Amino acid sequence: MIRLRVDRSPGLQFLIGLVGLVLVVAAIDIVWGHWLSTPPHHNGEAISTLGRAQQRSDYVWGAVFLVAGGTMFITSLVSLLRRRPVLLVLDEGLELHVAGRDRSHVVAWDAIRSVRSGRDRDEHASRFRDVLIVDIAQPGDLPADPWGAEWQGSELHIDADGWLPDVTEVVVHARLAMDEHDRDGAR
Repeated sequence: MIRLRVDRSPGLQFLIGLVGLVLVVAAIDIVWGHWLSTPPHHNGEAISTLGRAQQRSDYVWGAVFLVAGGTMFITSLVSLLRRRPVLLVLDEGLELHVAGRDRSHVVAWDAIRSVRSGRDRDEHASRFRDVLIVDIAQPGDLPADPWGAEWQGSELHIDADGWLPDVTEVVVHARLAMDEHDRDGAR
């Protein structure tokens, strides 16, 4: 039975889609519209040599904005329509989605030593991020290079930024399920 389902925040996905849409509109303006961007330089009726160089540059920037914005918008739209959980707290263990887009692994409570929350330093953004720390005694078939997570010894640090519900609530539900599993196993 599923005790708790953890998803990415729909608000964050919506904002990513909105930024993508703004980039697509900016690409249309840069290449064709010129409502906000400056048009290529021209002498009277004809485009000058400088204008042709500007036009080529506009095409490159427009293509980059269009591809990036379109990718962001479509990815966000798909993730809003096809909601997939990041993590499930089950009676039998934690179902982790760290092996790829459609692949998950259930780690049994017997293989987990502890579950807690923490904050790790994000080396790329030089800030701290929320993480779910799962100390795993027997990693089994979990990937060596997991998606959205990293191994630190026997601990799997899973990026929990943008989770709904918050990582502290996930820890509470996981500990309750672990304690109940331990009580049932002791009988």
